[in-house]
Amino acid sequence: MSKVHFDEHSIRKYMLAIFLGFAAVFCFLVLMMQWHGDFVPGAKAEEPEHHSEAAATVVEEASTEPKAESVKVTLPGNIEIEANKGGIEDKLVAFLNDSTSKAGKDVWFDFDNLNFKTGSAEITEESNVQVQNIAAVLKAYPKLKIKIGGYTDKTGDSVANMQLSQKRADAVLDALKKSNANSAQLIGAEGYGSEYAKAAADAPDEERQKDRRISLGVREK
Repeated sequence: MSKVHFDEHSIRKYMLAIFLGFAAVFCFLVLMMQWHGDFVPGAKAEEPEHHSEAAATVVEEASTEPKAESVKVTLPGNIEIEANKGGIEDKLVAFLNDSTSKAGKDVWFDFDNLNFKTGSAEITEESNVQVQNIAAVLKAYPKLKIKIGGYTDKTGDSVANMQLSQKRADAVLDALKKSNANSAQLIGAEGYGSEYAKAAADAPDEERQKDRRISLGVREK
């Protein structure tokens, strides 16, 4: 009886030793993996994969935004300017070429690629392309006389809006002169503030944005 008891006890000790051995080897392997990974001195930690996926999504969304179709607008003398399809240059030249169209105080065309730095009357560099295009149209149609109008939405102080719209209209007029537009064709510039704004002051920004604009009025053609 004592011999059987001794064998069973030995087997249990042997199995425990094997288990502890495996546990020690497992812990050693885990420590080695950590040492060669995140805890290597001076090593750069990799960004989690979901960060890269998020960045890729943003880029993809930005790249799928619709862009205005570009067209060549032909002026007298076979001069071509590049503009947006349905933009101010496209519509204005079509109007000027139409013998049945008449100029007047109610004939206005909105600039579609003209922007200012936030809260100021400083025209952005990208906007100079459209300013130069309008100067080219004026040169190609020497009988054309225009007026520049500035408009704002209904948010903010009405007096401040009137002043800002005037400054912006003046800035566009000055930019046309600097682009060698004939001063005799430039009747003037006037700021109307929020007088003709259609969207309410608490309307969504995309609706109020339509009221923040610079327009070109055709007084003679």
